[in-house]
Amino acid sequence: MTMAQKQCLLRYLGYYAGDIDGLWGQQSQRATIDFQRAYMDTVDGIFGPETEKRILEVVASGEKPIADKMSATADWWKDIHYFTRAEFRCPCGKCGGFPVEPDEALVRLADKVRAHFDAPATVSSGVRCQAHNDELPGSTKNSYHITGKAMDFCVRGVSGATLLAYVKTLPVHYAYQINGSDFVHMDVN
Repeated sequence: MTMAQKQCLLRYLGYYAGDIDGLWGQQSQRATIDFQRAYMDTVDGIFGPETEKRILEVVASGEKPIADKMSATADWWKDIHYFTRAEFRCPCGKCGGFPVEPDEALVRLADKVRAHFDAPATVSSGVRCQAHNDELPGSTKNSYHITGKAMDFCVRGVSGATLLAYVKTLPVHYAYQINGSDFVHMDVN
């Protein structure tokens, strides 16, 4: 794939606004970073084989480009050390992944939890569209996941009870251990 083709794909999704000139500069790299933050776990600014594969998947899927929703929040994501936006996406495959954006305060708290335990964390549920939320057993109609203010997650090597005890020391609205597992639900107001 040529540099100009990469710029075209980034422009099509709304991440690149520069000239399609085939010259890979700061604007092209910034667009790549923004795309990776939206759709990938690895954010390195390099439009390599994995980014090429993912961008082609996104374009082929017909998903609505999500750059417009992300542009207002992209700045704070650069301060998040341990999570990417893609980890919070709705998994239904029908809504485009982000009917709403993950709440900044929630993601910052998750980053703090991850730093505290110094171990990898896994988000099992972040943002949910209403349809996906309604399909899940036990979910409530007005779940905070629908507003981007809730997440379910675990930290490798940390029991659910230990994780919950620490989360409750933070300024969260509500937190609980999920069915005695190592996963904890955390939401913010």
